[in-house]
Amino acid sequence: MIVKNSNLSRLLITLLISVFAGVFNMAQAQGRVVINEFSSGLSVKNTQDFIELKNVGISSVNISNYILNINNEIIAFPKNTILAEGGYYVVYTSKMIAKEKSNISISLTDSSSNLIDAISGKSSELNNSKIESLIDAKGAGLIFARKTDGDCTWMIDSTSTLGISNQRNGSVSSVQISKLVAMNNNCSSGKVNFTIENANPEKYFSVSYVLGFDANNDGKFTANDRFEKGKDSSAPVVEINNLYSTGTYKIMLEPINGCNQQVFDFKIDPCITMAVRLKKFTGNNNGKVNNFNIEIETDADLKELRLDASINGSQFEKVANVPFENRAGLQNIQFNSNPSQQSYFRIAMTDVNNKTTYSPIVHLNLTAQQPNKMTASPNPFSDILNLNVQSDKNEKAVVNFYATNGALAYSQTIDLTSGSNNIRLQTNQLQKGLYIVAIRNFSNQQPQIARLMKG
Repeated sequence: MIVKNSNLSRLLITLLISVFAGVFNMAQAQGRVVINEFSSGLSVKNTQDFIELKNVGISSVNISNYILNINNEIIAFPKNTILAEGGYYVVYTSKMIAKEKSNISISLTDSSSNLIDAISGKSSELNNSKIESLIDAKGAGLIFARKTDGDCTWMIDSTSTLGISNQRNGSVSSVQISKLVAMNNNCSSGKVNFTIENANPEKYFSVSYVLGFDANNDGKFTANDRFEKGKDSSAPVVEINNLYSTGTYKIMLEPINGCNQQVFDFKIDPCITMAVRLKKFTGNNNGKVNNFNIEIETDADLKELRLDASINGSQFEKVANVPFENRAGLQNIQFNSNPSQQSYFRIAMTDVNNKTTYSPIVHLNLTAQQPNKMTASPNPFSDILNLNVQSDKNEKAVVNFYATNGALAYSQTIDLTSGSNNIRLQTNQLQKGLYIVAIRNFSNQQPQIARLMKG
């Protein structure tokens, strides 16, 4: 992986500047406008159709000097036209857009005549990689809309979502991106990871991004804040290091195809100091056990030291107590834990006042894992999911469905018998999207894991 370092870091040194594809910009807010929906031959009587634009970027943008070219009809925008972050702007044509998608051509350029977005059903124009194709758009009606706002997939419908989000009827983006935020080892800067969960994630790379830092802490991202552009070409993770250790951020990620933009908010919380100073927490996996090393300084106010683990870096649970008995001063502690499907670890430190602080997260590359005894079908699944689970004895187990952001979406307790178990789950309460499914026997702390898509 190529790790990207952020210009926003107060630790920045000159050598890091060359890492970025974009230039740090404190004065210009960063919007990103796309053609999000339009009608085609909707009103034959007055020959008017509409085009909906959406700002999928992280701040407002002035589109006064933008130009829409619709089948050779030119439409300009009024002076001082500001499109807010996440906002919609509707334009009505004076001529009817062609009914047949093979004749549709719409493009949007900025004040410098740079192509911002373009869609077409004309085969003669689709040799240009910057133009999105309507050829594969499915459905019936006179409304063309992206599957979700900014999505690469176009749908045809008879009902408009003019001025509101295209995301309806449980629609989910065709690109699934998960997020992990953590402090770095010395608690002086932060980092953020974004992972494309789709199969063959390399086809979405390189991924460009616009990163904003709320410099004045007013909850808004304007020209008074700090912005930078960057690019990561290393699938499947976009990783940005050396962010400010505390603060609020917003980022827009854009895959190489120029659509499927997604915006994430995240906050990096400061390290909380206490009467315990964690100087080092490292780990490795040798194929048989997980080895951890802790260097910690305490004045004996530490009540509990424990190891937490996670399968996704967001949802943690206690897996072990770390040996620690009324120690004071500088301590070096080495301990082992059993390998599992969990690869993210942190140390939780609780003092005598029951205040708990956490170490930076350590991610282990597991070189050998116990075989997974669970299979699931179908994948993608709909409202029924069939699980085959192996169990060593008769006991209860819990099935947890986690969203990609780590949130628990659904949980159900099941009964297992010794041997092979075929479990049929009703999943109509789950929205469409990617899930991490974990089954844990009550007598076994090691979960059985699967990544499944609800379609």
